[in-house]
Parts: sequence; C-alpha cells; structure tokens
Amino acid sequence: MAPVIQPQGIRVLTLVAAMAGTLCTAAAAQPWDQPIPEPATESTAQTIKLAEQLNTVGARFFGAHWCPACKEQMKLFGKQAGANLNYVECGLPDKYPDQLRQCRDENIRSIPTWTRPGSTRLQGVQSINTLERWSGLRPQPLN
Repeated sequence: MAPVIQPQGIRVLTLVAAMAGTLCTAAAAQPWDQPIPEPATESTAQTIKLAEQLNTVGARFFGAHWCPACKEQMKLFGKQAGANLNYVECGLPDKYPDQLRQCRDENIRSIPTWTRPGSTRLQGVQSINTLERWSGLRPQPLN
C-alpha cells in the first residue's frame, strides 16, 4: 500500500481556500449602495418597471437593514430593481441621520412601510401585484 502524502492534501485545501476568497471578493465588488443587504435574486422586467413607476409617483420604502421582513420585501424586487427603489433606512441613525428624520417626519411605527403622496400607506411585506395596483401601474380591480 502506498503511503498517503499529507502535504498534497494541504496544498489542495490551500488552493481551494484561495479560490473561494477570490470569488467572494469578486462578488462583493458589484455596486450596491442601499443600506439594506443586497438581495441574491435577479430582477424581472415586471419588477424593474414597477420600481420605475414607484419612483414616478414618489413612493418611498421605509425599512431597516436588520429587519427580516424588509429584506424579504427587497428580495421580491431583486438586485436591479431594488437598487433603484427610493429606500429610506430607519435603523442607522448615526450613519443616515437625514433618513432617520424622514422616518420620524412620516411617523413610521412599523417596517416595512410604503408611502406615496396622496395615498394611504402600506405596512408589512407587499406583493408585487399589490404594489402595482397601489402605484397606479395596474388598475384597481372592480368590486
């Protein structure tokens, strides 16, 4: 029986670790300028169009970087659309004092919350269909 050579195994592990570090660095280099963590999902044409409509009507998405429901809301939009949302961070007062002021001015008491001028606010995670109707992108259903 041939002896097992340990140094070869160590070299392989070192190579794998070095490659993993390179891959992680490359992934982190993509631009994302929202305080909330970047979603892993990709946007669809539907969510990109919705993000544009939300901006057109002056909608704001109030949340906090630590909020699981806020991360879920952002995940529904995906990376590209999420990067274009008017997101207001309510959980980092030292880093974003102007955004915290917006949270106070709008009397935000739960997150996520969506606001837009001349409309009722939406609280909690909202479906894409609900936000399409709320923003005027899709007509309200007739009752």
